[in-house]
Amino acid sequence: MSPTLTTGSRRDCKHRRTDWAAGIGALLLLMPALTYGQCPDPHYRWSAKTDGTLASIPAVRAYVTSILRRWSLLDFTGEAKYECAKREGRELRVYSVRAWVRRVKTGEADGDWHIELTARRDSPTDSCIVVEIPPPELNGNYALARQALQERVTWNSTGDVQEPVRVRVIGAAFFDGQHRGGPTRRDQTDGAHGRCNSSARALWELRPVYWVLEP
Repeated sequence: MSPTLTTGSRRDCKHRRTDWAAGIGALLLLMPALTYGQCPDPHYRWSAKTDGTLASIPAVRAYVTSILRRWSLLDFTGEAKYECAKREGRELRVYSVRAWVRRVKTGEADGDWHIELTARRDSPTDSCIVVEIPPPELNGNYALARQALQERVTWNSTGDVQEPVRVRVIGAAFFDGQHRGGPTRRDQTDGAHGRCNSSARALWELRPVYWVLEP
């Protein structure tokens, strides 16, 4: 015999359905925030920064001066919603840049080697772009790139290269929006991008670097 619902029971069921629907609605509203807060990457856009799958793409020639003057900015900033953002646009291409090594910092918190390049050996040090070689255990190319850099360039304990050396660096383009200025300074860096703070276009990097070669 089927149970009979009284008027009160039917009212209770209706209230429970309403409460359940309201709860689901609230959860859907919170989902973007939960997603951003649960980014599994240990560092900002780390999966994109260390992506070795683009190494097989033929490299296109680029120049430090054209990067600093002409490459358009992407929307990425340091906001939480970009913590795990995938590559897009120009970041899906590989470039070859001939330039002068001016600084090599090997003590970065994420384990990358931070290398600053300028168009000329005597260019102002802030008119540089950054290229980064990730930790060697992530990809064999990164180990070889670090070895090749060490064979060609000598730097002191602070990372400064006393005699600039010209090299050819091949790597994927990457826009490091983490170092972009605040809402009123989106066309500037936050001042913490090494010495490469001449403009927000200096946030365009080659990252990861796949090869360091003779120019």
